[in-house]
Amino acid sequence: MNDTTRTRSRRGRTAAREGVREQRRAALRLLLARADRGALTTGDAAQLRDLAEAEIAECERFRQSAGGQQTAALKLRHRIDAAEQAMREIEAERDQYAAEAEALRTTKGDQ
Repeated sequence: MNDTTRTRSRRGRTAAREGVREQRRAALRLLLARADRGALTTGDAAQLRDLAEAEIAECERFRQSAGGQQTAALKLRHRIDAAEQAMREIEAERDQYAAEAEALRTTKGDQ
């Protein structure tokens, strides 16, 4: 299996994203360590900003995605609740009709 095949699957794409994320975070840690020592160059500062902006953008995308998923789950929950309510109403009608049918049978049997 080659890398192209692996990145076509969901697991492969997830692993690729995680690899990029880990590389970016490792670079962030290195640049922050340089900043702590006061050894951050102008180029390092620009790279630090770019990496931080990439992390922020990715977090925002995930936050939006999670919000959309929560909204979708809530809509499904409402649909399930409505379906369960409809089932309770139908079962109540069924029981009512069954009682009426039994009453009719009893009445006819008494005649």
